[in-house]
Amino acid sequence: MIKRIIALFCAIVLLVTCFASCKKEDTTNKFFAYGITEMPKHFDPQIAESVSEKMIAVNTFDGLFKLDENNNPVKCAVKDYKISSDGLVYTFYLRDDMQYFISDDVTDFLEEKSASINKNVTAKDFAFGIIRALLPETDAPDFELLSAIKNAEKVHSGEMSANNLGIKVINDYTLEITLNRKDNNFLYALTQPVSFPCNQQFFELTAGRYGLEEEYIISNGGFYLSSISDDKNVVINKNTEYKGAFMPIPSGVGFYLNATTLDIAKKVDDGTYDVGFFVDDKDKDELGRSVVKTELKNIACSLIFNMKDETLQNNNLRTGLVSCVDISLVTENPLKSVLPSYYGVDNSKIEGLSYNIDTARNSMLKAFEELKIKTLDIEIICTSEYEKTAKALVNNWQKNIGVELNGIVTVLEETDFNKRIASDDFQLAICSLTIDSNNPADYLSMFTTDNEMNISNYSSDECNRLVNDLKVSCTNEKIVYCQSYLLKNAVVLPLYEETTTYAVHKDASGIYFSGDSCNMYFYKAQK
Repeated sequence: MIKRIIALFCAIVLLVTCFASCKKEDTTNKFFAYGITEMPKHFDPQIAESVSEKMIAVNTFDGLFKLDENNNPVKCAVKDYKISSDGLVYTFYLRDDMQYFISDDVTDFLEEKSASINKNVTAKDFAFGIIRALLPETDAPDFELLSAIKNAEKVHSGEMSANNLGIKVINDYTLEITLNRKDNNFLYALTQPVSFPCNQQFFELTAGRYGLEEEYIISNGGFYLSSISDDKNVVINKNTEYKGAFMPIPSGVGFYLNATTLDIAKKVDDGTYDVGFFVDDKDKDELGRSVVKTELKNIACSLIFNMKDETLQNNNLRTGLVSCVDISLVTENPLKSVLPSYYGVDNSKIEGLSYNIDTARNSMLKAFEELKIKTLDIEIICTSEYEKTAKALVNNWQKNIGVELNGIVTVLEETDFNKRIASDDFQLAICSLTIDSNNPADYLSMFTTDNEMNISNYSSDECNRLVNDLKVSCTNEKIVYCQSYLLKNAVVLPLYEETTTYAVHKDASGIYFSGDSCNMYFYKAQK
C-alpha cells in the first residue's frame, strides 16, 4: 500500500468500457492479473483490512448483498427481504441453493480431522459471521459498519454477551436483524467482508487457524482461494460448482506482489497485469497508450492535530494555528472542505476559520495564558513527499505569530511515520486521508469518538451526534454543517486534494469497482 493511515483508495463507481474487437475471438474463461504491494496476512473476511485482503474476500464470498456497477447494493445471497416501517427490523429470506466450495486442500484437512461439515450456507452462517465481527476478541477493523445493530457497541466493548445482540435465526433460510438506530447505510454494510458468512463448525475445527492458509478457509462465492505461493502471489480460481447470481466469466485471478506501485504501473502498461491503482505522478507517467486510465480526486491531504496531546486539546491554540495559515502560500489548489471532491458534495456554503492574523494572535495569547506557558515548541511529522508543505506551514506560523512559537518539521520514513501515528506519538501530522467507502458519513466518522480510524483522537458528543444523524439522513445540508463544525473547531486543516489513477489495459473489459478499490469485482472480466 502507498498511502498511510486509513484504509486505501476510496474511489467512484466505475465500469471498465468494453472495447470492440475486429475478430470474434472467445473472450471468456481468461486468467487475469492484478499487482499488489502487500501480501494478504490472512483470508478471514471478518478481519480483512488491507485492499488485497478485502478484494479477495469480495470475489470469493457472496454476502447477503453485493455492490453493482452503479454502487447500489443488490440481492446476492438473499432472494427477498423486508424492512419494518420504522427502519429498525430487517428480515432476510435467503436462497436455498448456496453451498460452500470444498477444495482438495480443505478435503484433506477434514479427513485429517475425521470430520465432515454441512456444505449448505444457511442463515446461521451469516448470523455467526456477523456475531464474530461484533465480539471484542475478533477486533474487526470494520466493526463500525455494523455498530447500528442492537447492542452491538455494548457487546463490542465487553459490557454485554453476544446473546443480547439483535440477531435472530428464524429458520435455516430466514435471518432477522434489529437495529438500535435507523441506518440508511446498513445494506451497504452487508455487502462488505465483515458481514460475510462463516460456518461455525468449520471455524472451530481450524482451532485458531481460520483463514490463514488454503485448507483453513471455505467460501461460497464465484471464486475460491486456490493457492498461495511463497509469499509472492495468491490465486483465486473459478468455482465450477457455483450456482449463485454472479456467475464468473474468467478462469481465475492472480494477485502478484511487487516492491512498488511504479513496478505495477509498468506491468499494466506492457500487458503483464490487467489492472492497477496508482497515486504518485511518477507511476502515472509509466502509463502509455495501451492503458485506459481514469483520475479520481479522492484523497484529502490534511494537517491532523493529535488531541491526546494536552497542549493541542486547547481550542484557542488550534484556532490560532489554523487562522494564521495563508493556505494560498502552502498550495496552489487549496482544499476548503474536509471531504475531497470525489464525494460530490456542494461545499459552497461551508464555513470554517479563515486566514486572519488578528484572530490568530488573539487566540494564541488566550491559549498561552490558559496553558500557563510563554513559548511553545510544536512538531509536525511527515514523510518526504510532504516536507515542503510542512515547512510552508511552519513559515506561516513563525512569520505571523513570532518567536513565541517554534515549529519543528520531522521527516520520517513511511514505516517510522506509521509507527508514530499508531502509537499516538505525535503532535501534528500531515496525512493523506481516505477511506474504503464512498459514503460521506463513513468518511466523517473518522472524527468520532472511539472510531478506530480516528487518528486525531478527537472526542465530541456533538460531532458524534452529527455523524450518526448523517447515517440516517445524508443530505447535502447536513454534510456541509458537519464539516463546518469540524473546521470551526480546528479539528483538522485540509490542505489539498490528491488523485488516484485507476488504470486498465486496453485488452481487458468488464472489471469494475464500486465505492473503492477494495470492492473490485472480476466476475464479469473478459479480454
